[in-house]
Amino acid sequence: MKSLAIFYFYQEIAEQCMFAKMAKIDLKTCRTTDTHGLNRDYYFLQSLLTALGNLSKILWPVMKRNDGKGNELRRARGNELRTALSVKDNSALKNRDFRNLFEHFDEKMDEWFEAADRRGFSDRNVGSMEGAIIPSAKERLRTFDPETWTLTCLQKEFKLGPAIEAVNELYETIQSKIGQPGKKIKPLPGEVDE
Repeated sequence: MKSLAIFYFYQEIAEQCMFAKMAKIDLKTCRTTDTHGLNRDYYFLQSLLTALGNLSKILWPVMKRNDGKGNELRRARGNELRTALSVKDNSALKNRDFRNLFEHFDEKMDEWFEAADRRGFSDRNVGSMEGAIIPSAKERLRTFDPETWTLTCLQKEFKLGPAIEAVNELYETIQSKIGQPGKKIKPLPGEVDE
């Protein structure tokens, strides 16, 4: 990969790491200060998932049909970046399932409503649903448990902790590569620090 391209991707990875870290800070802050409803939680969750998905796409590029040269370039880029940044193939950043689930939620909802005779549903739940009887797990669309940092969507669980840890590690590595070791994302005044 050309040195200018490497520089670009290092900068983009640093930005996406910062976006993920800021979304986490904002989500924690929102959990402690928001009295205006639950939508802000999901606003920050969506930002976090988008940044995680973008990191995944940069490091494990999507291969397109009938695009031999493009696929070759993307595959080489992913391999080179993962090697240079010491990102293992089993990294939590590789998983794009939940970002895709949120991104293509409309398609999943078509299938979900069609699959069974639904009597109701709840969506964008926040908190532990462990002891909840109503609605049943089958009727919950999306639930975020801020105690465990677990996101459940259509009965599939995604633990955000390992992905956030992987972002923190990658951020430290990328900062040393672009000459800014130790640079921290500082919360705004009044925000909860990490």
